[in-house]
Amino acid sequence: MKKFVLISLLNFLSVLSAQNVTFIYELKYKPNSNKVEFVTEQFYLDVLGQQSVFRSEHDRRSDSLVQKNGFGLGTKPLFANQFYINKNLINATISKSITAPVMGDKYYIKIDSSLKWQIQPDKQKIAEMDCQKATVNYGGRKWIAWFSESIPLHEGPYIFNGLPGQIVKISDENSEYDFTLIKIKKSDKNNMFALRAGKEITWEEFQKMQLDYYNDPHAEIKARNIKYQVGDENGNLISMDLRTLSKGIQKQLKENNNVIELDKAVQYP
Repeated sequence: MKKFVLISLLNFLSVLSAQNVTFIYELKYKPNSNKVEFVTEQFYLDVLGQQSVFRSEHDRRSDSLVQKNGFGLGTKPLFANQFYINKNLINATISKSITAPVMGDKYYIKIDSSLKWQIQPDKQKIAEMDCQKATVNYGGRKWIAWFSESIPLHEGPYIFNGLPGQIVKISDENSEYDFTLIKIKKSDKNNMFALRAGKEITWEEFQKMQLDYYNDPHAEIKARNIKYQVGDENGNLISMDLRTLSKGIQKQLKENNNVIELDKAVQYP
């Protein structure tokens, strides 16, 4: 088991009293079910009172820049495996934020699936914390969580929450997605930033959006009559062959076939 980097109990109690806490999780996941390679990334769960946001380190930095000057760090070329989650525990709403490739349009999906936790008698110590086991089904996967009542919050990574303590570790039964808490710290300021807005869509609309993007990754560029250019080694702008770029994107989309909501996965032609 990986050793956790946690703050002292005294500092931890002051963190909880402030209700402005940052939990840092390490996510190890397998993007392609047909390959053995895993990807490891760090994600931040910022909790402020009864609200929280879970996002990658990249997205967190981008949100901060948007708040300061209106411009973020740009978009990624794929829809696949976007983990940006907003929780509002006051009105019990959870939403998954979606950023469209290329133009960066923002959308969100309301997560209506209720988490029907089954708390198990199994217990173990993780990073000197007493933890208890719980299981739940979500997204076409069975998940195994270990939570600690010594952290009197009901939070966890991604969409997971609602247990009698903080989720310290959670993975699906095939260990294709594994979230592990590695650090807790007091936030020295409001790290929620300006939370992402956008248009609400359904899972079905999101699936159609992904298929449309696969069929023509540069449809938005063509529709808006934008020239797709990049700089060469001398700094001169050169136009790119969109057909070649499209084939590369389509290949990546097919390879990223092991999305976290397995029951919402798109079957590309």
